[in-house]
Amino acid sequence: MSNMVEFEIIVELLEKMVEHGVTPNAKSYENLILGICEIGNLRVAEKVLDHMQQNEGISPSELVFNALIRCCCKLEKHNEAAKVVDDMICVGHLPQLESCKILICGLYKEGEKDRGVSVFQSLLQCGYYDDELAWKIIIDGVGKQGLVEAFYELFNVMEKNGCKFSSQTYSLLIEGPPDST
Repeated sequence: MSNMVEFEIIVELLEKMVEHGVTPNAKSYENLILGICEIGNLRVAEKVLDHMQQNEGISPSELVFNALIRCCCKLEKHNEAAKVVDDMICVGHLPQLESCKILICGLYKEGEKDRGVSVFQSLLQCGYYDDELAWKIIIDGVGKQGLVEAFYELFNVMEKNGCKFSSQTYSLLIEGPPDST
């Protein structure tokens, strides 16, 4: 079944809701998009998101953005996921660090290190604690995946940005990436 046919079925469902006196709201769209992302149909999820925003004037929730990021990463569409992170931050939502960990690791593995650094720098501006970013992205993320260059590069980005670490975090960062074997 093509993405267009699948999207048309969803539009029909939304129209049927209206016919039966139920106006689709933000929660209706959110649940649709979350389900579509769960089955990995990014194109249809994006079409429903566009419909929700353009036709209904409903802004996506943090849950919707994070579902789109996870779906993109699952499909190894890391540059698309990075754009979703940018869009999400622009409207004041926080991306989940677990999703961003997968995204940044994926970008580095694809040789997109500049984009990985860009996403990481965006996260630094979001209000996460420095230790939280260091643990989730650097130590638990690129470090455990054996991405040594990324480990040191992201650590240096944090240092240059004046990040403050606990003594335990700083010790682990100085020791270098954990053995990924």
